[in-house]
Amino acid sequence: MNGDQRLDRARIEQAFRIMGQYLLDRKVLGEIAIYGGSAILFQFDWRKTSQDVDARVISDSNHGLVIEAVREAAKQLGLAPSWLSESVSVYTRRDEGVADRVFVGVYPSPERFGLRVTAAQPAYILAMKLSALERSTIDDRDYQDAINLALECRIGTVDELHGVFRRFFVGQELSPAAELRMRDLAVAIQARSANR
Repeated sequence: MNGDQRLDRARIEQAFRIMGQYLLDRKVLGEIAIYGGSAILFQFDWRKTSQDVDARVISDSNHGLVIEAVREAAKQLGLAPSWLSESVSVYTRRDEGVADRVFVGVYPSPERFGLRVTAAQPAYILAMKLSALERSTIDDRDYQDAINLALECRIGTVDELHGVFRRFFVGQELSPAAELRMRDLAVAIQARSANR
């Protein structure tokens, strides 16, 4: 896979079907939770692609087999070995639970499956995106995602943004760099809301 190639929902689901079949053939059920751009595109039409799939294997007992399934999907589809990245684990909340996620699907099919996929719910993704504002990217996608997620969650003020962050990351503070962007973010959310 070319490093600039982005993944759309159809391509990601194709990979999930391959993973599901791989796991089904081995008579195991693997479970992953997805975050970031891929979690957004499974829940909203405004996000069309993602650079990769940020995910966490939540079925610890067969983590190795799930990773083998990821490699098999990469091989069959010509994806980069890193198309599914577990590095998001350092950004997820410590006490993450089932209520923090929404059901995405089972693969390869609802009748016969080896992979169950959930996605972080929108407010949780927003809280993670607020934390990610401490770093800048060329396209500033975390900032743009935060605007769109805030609109979906009907959040528009600095206080409301802080509230959603504290709801998921109890006892933690935003970095000074992220904190500096909060007022501008709220203004951008309100401006976009007025144009809807």
